[in-house]
Amino acid sequence: MADFDVFNGDADGICALHQLRLAEPREAELVTGVKRDIALLGRVEAGKGDRVTALDVSLDKNRGDLIRLLEAGASITYFDHHYAGEIPDSGLLDAHIDTAADTCTSLLVN
Repeated sequence: MADFDVFNGDADGICALHQLRLAEPREAELVTGVKRDIALLGRVEAGKGDRVTALDVSLDKNRGDLIRLLEAGASITYFDHHYAGEIPDSGLLDAHIDTAADTCTSLLVN
């Protein structure tokens, strides 16, 4: 089983990951990019039994790779405040999405 933490490289993404791992410690491969580099799920190769946590990266912009990972059997926990569009219906996806103007990903993790 492999674990991946995929997060936006801005303050919100970094703080959200830090908060989550203080509450739920876990060794994971870190996948990130600079602030506008958000097509990050494409960098993850995961399958059945693997766990992917996505923080502060647009579900809408990562939809194709999210579906690819779900179809491969990866379990995905997703925290985000950006526009998501339609959220895939999968028992392997635990989505925490809130696009309210006064919300950030760190608040969703908290």
